[in-house]
Amino acid sequence: MLVAYPYFQNRSSGPTEMKKPSAKHYSSEEWVDFVMHQTPQSQRPDMQRHLDAGCTPCTQLVNLWARVGQFAARESALQPPDSAVHHVRAAFSSMAKAQKAGRELLIPRLSFDSLWQPALAGIRSGSSGPRKLLYTSKDMTIEIHIEAESKSDRMNLTGQISIGSQQGQSMTPLAVVISSEEGRLASTVTNGFGEFHLSYVPEADLQISFELAGGLVVVIPLSDRAERGYGRI
Repeated sequence: MLVAYPYFQNRSSGPTEMKKPSAKHYSSEEWVDFVMHQTPQSQRPDMQRHLDAGCTPCTQLVNLWARVGQFAARESALQPPDSAVHHVRAAFSSMAKAQKAGRELLIPRLSFDSLWQPALAGIRSGSSGPRKLLYTSKDMTIEIHIEAESKSDRMNLTGQISIGSQQGQSMTPLAVVISSEEGRLASTVTNGFGEFHLSYVPEADLQISFELAGGLVVVIPLSDRAERGYGRI
């Protein structure tokens, strides 16, 4: 990081000399290029001398853009999992459609996906068992396992929904539906333990929904891209 002081003090023998910065100030865009090493080589020495002379406003700009550049470099190294990115994008899309239609939706947070775990050496990712997902929202958790049927295009989805207010007692049956833009693909109801099982053929824009008491609908986007071939024999 570049740091300049208001004035440069010459430490040579004799009277102390102070260098004042030149009257010209460089623009913020020019300092961005300077920090990113995009400044023409013919101009860079002049800009460095300007900083060394102690221009406070320009030094502050350089320090600001240096911090921004360091933050951006750290952020670019953090690549979120594809399934997490898909979940967020699909969630925004579902919420926008629901608001337009005047419906109330709850989209829980994707807290765990077995696809996030690196595959063991010598084992192809996704071939060692069902895909496991965990969604959470306040006092509700939804666990889902997805696995391809052998020698079939169909997927088997099993899971369990737990609601804090119904812990330790038989749950009221909830309607569970897998649908796409084209309509309903499969449906069932939960048993007294909140468990459910569905079978379907993957399509684009899939989602699984749960109808709770009071008309609230819980929606979870499903990624057909991540499911295709997962756990297939």
